[in-house]
Amino acid sequence: MESCNYTRKFFVNRHDADFMGYLKPGTLLRYAQQVATDQCTALGFTPEFYEANHCAFLLAKQGLVFHRVPRIDETLTVTTMPEKAKRAINRRITFAYDESGALVAEVHSWWVLVDLNTRRIMRHCLPEVDQHWNDTVEATMEYRLPKTTELTDGPIVTANYQNCDLNQHLNNCEYADMACAAVPLEQVRAKPIKKLMVTYHREIPLGGTMQLRNGAVETGWYICGTRLADDLPAFEAYCEV
Repeated sequence: MESCNYTRKFFVNRHDADFMGYLKPGTLLRYAQQVATDQCTALGFTPEFYEANHCAFLLAKQGLVFHRVPRIDETLTVTTMPEKAKRAINRRITFAYDESGALVAEVHSWWVLVDLNTRRIMRHCLPEVDQHWNDTVEATMEYRLPKTTELTDGPIVTANYQNCDLNQHLNNCEYADMACAAVPLEQVRAKPIKKLMVTYHREIPLGGTMQLRNGAVETGWYICGTRLADDLPAFEAYCEV
């Protein structure tokens, strides 16, 4: 059977790392996003393809775990493994390996296919897409997002030129950067962030604004954002060092 996976290499540049020289969680998510996009493009699943089918994949949640946090000047081999839809959910697993072949990180993401005409979740994936994905991927992640109601107001974020993507909304990786920025600097100086979970509720369109809030939980930090336009939740996240 032809492989349903896709691999490419990424060099960890200075701008990919934090102030301690460690690969930022948001950068790893960008690598995962790019290798998935490259695979879809190679198969012909371009924005024009989805527009013609009046549908789009939306990210519901994703989590990452570092087994060892890479540093600047490393070359990573990143492999993405998409899974066939199950109950309207498409799971995609991405693994990152260092130059010795050791697994250093993994990203698990969960996607839903939405009908752009009805704005409803489609119960079945497009057959043209699903036939190329793995029946199943033997990898699991405990997705647990600890919460607290004892929150402190953070900054107000505007979806603007520097953080929006081609869909004209706040890119999913930007939420990771904002979540990590809520972790106290003294903790990040002591050791790098090793785990991040993000649940996406509602988009922040170009020009939209969001109030960030955060609070300590037993093992890390809980971060959330609320849209100022309608006071509805935009996202929730959890960071652990």
